[in-house]
Amino acid sequence: MSAIQPVSGQLLASQADRLGLRLVAANAGYQRPILRSSPLRPALVPEGGPEDADGAVVLLGVDDLDWLRVKPPGEQAAALRARLGEKAAAIIVCRGLFPPKSVLDLAADLGLPLFLTRRPSTELARELEAMLAHALAAREVVHGVLVQVHNLGVMLVGHSGIGKSETALELVQRGHRLVADDVVDLTRAGPVLLGQGREGMSHYLEVRGLGVLHAADLFGQAAVLEKTAVHLVVELSDWRDDQVTRTGLDDLFWSALGVEVPLVRLPVRPGRNIALLVEVAARNQILKRRGIHSARRLDEEITRRLESDEGDAS
Repeated sequence: MSAIQPVSGQLLASQADRLGLRLVAANAGYQRPILRSSPLRPALVPEGGPEDADGAVVLLGVDDLDWLRVKPPGEQAAALRARLGEKAAAIIVCRGLFPPKSVLDLAADLGLPLFLTRRPSTELARELEAMLAHALAAREVVHGVLVQVHNLGVMLVGHSGIGKSETALELVQRGHRLVADDVVDLTRAGPVLLGQGREGMSHYLEVRGLGVLHAADLFGQAAVLEKTAVHLVVELSDWRDDQVTRTGLDDLFWSALGVEVPLVRLPVRPGRNIALLVEVAARNQILKRRGIHSARRLDEEITRRLESDEGDAS
């Protein structure tokens, strides 16, 4: 199920080393939600306050503190509150500057966690926005297997026990790369779906009869990949499934997070080489992306010949 992920000030604390942050005061505000990826700079907010400051991480750089300090001490907290609103998520003071008393008082009054960093505000803003955009992205968790075949991200779906992991194992043996087994974590980047596995568990395969295997240990580090775009979904289905196409004329799609991905349904039965068929499906999808559609070309050729025969008969 897709959803905006709950993110709070705890994320900043957990990434303190990466971002170069030092916690000054927690103020019981760790549970305040972060709702927007773009940090808020008070000195850049127009008079009247921002359109939407709720859930923003506030960065105080040199310009912001200069803007604050030109005001009388008794008016600073009120001016800052007018720019931030009541529902900011955290305050970070940059450039190794120590916050004035008005900032300390406001953080305590609103219950905001307060951090210090030596990093410049513009540099930190870029990294923080990228991190928060990823953390806030809508996600969907899918029961399936994700592999990269011929540089095409192919996700295998189907009911438990139908052979997804075994197919992935054979594909890796053929020189392709495993991204995730059992659980695929999908996020959206513009018009593209990105897939990856759960941290620390991505490259383990559970194969009935063999147990848990690690693809990189078996086949080398080149056999695994951390993340890939999802270009094709292959649904492994029962051989008796009447939804399986025979001609390939109609393009099918699988949807997640508002993105439609081409779909192929492959019926499974003993003796059928599903890994080979997945390879062929990937190659066929590459051709389709180049405008080459074999089934439609055959259909057009048959139609042309029929029309030609009808013309000769008349």
